[in-house]
Amino acid sequence: GKIWWSGDNPGILLKESEDGPWTALALFFRTVFTPEGRGHALFLYEQPNLSESLPAANNVVITDNEKMARWLADNFVGALPGAFSESPAFKALKYIPLTDVSVYGDTSSRYVQSVKADGIDVELIWDQLGTPTALELSPEHVGTRSHEVFNLLIESRDASIKVNGRPLPGRVMPRDQAGIKTTTGFVYFSEVWIIP
Repeated sequence: GKIWWSGDNPGILLKESEDGPWTALALFFRTVFTPEGRGHALFLYEQPNLSESLPAANNVVITDNEKMARWLADNFVGALPGAFSESPAFKALKYIPLTDVSVYGDTSSRYVQSVKADGIDVELIWDQLGTPTALELSPEHVGTRSHEVFNLLIESRDASIKVNGRPLPGRVMPRDQAGIKTTTGFVYFSEVWIIP
């Protein structure tokens, strides 16, 4: 098949309770290939249920390749059913330049992704990491229903989002991924999305 995009794609989705609304969302991309080049993009929904961005809320995309980030928004994030595409914040996202990106920790206990822009310092923190699992997903098991996906999943049973040192509200929730019991705190490494 044809490679659609490839890279790392960790995320954190937080709620106060299982039947409550999403309280904070973060989806990070470190791409090695897209039709619009490579780069980094953090989709941050500080207030997912608010259809506004700065200065009301940090509902932003922090990126070093805006064309790539907009391609991901239009063709990937917006094409997946669920929290990121259906939250009011999605259509209000403001694109701002990335000034620094770094990662630290390890993939066995704590993994931290740091993303900075002018006036915004974000830390995505995955704790209580599980056993790495290799996934090969057919179209019926992925959100787009039209791609094959290969990746490495590491679940986190305790993930958090910090903005300028302030933890955003909520905690990770149980999640089923193609029959695998996991959580809404996930680290996807080496994703390859293929058009069959």
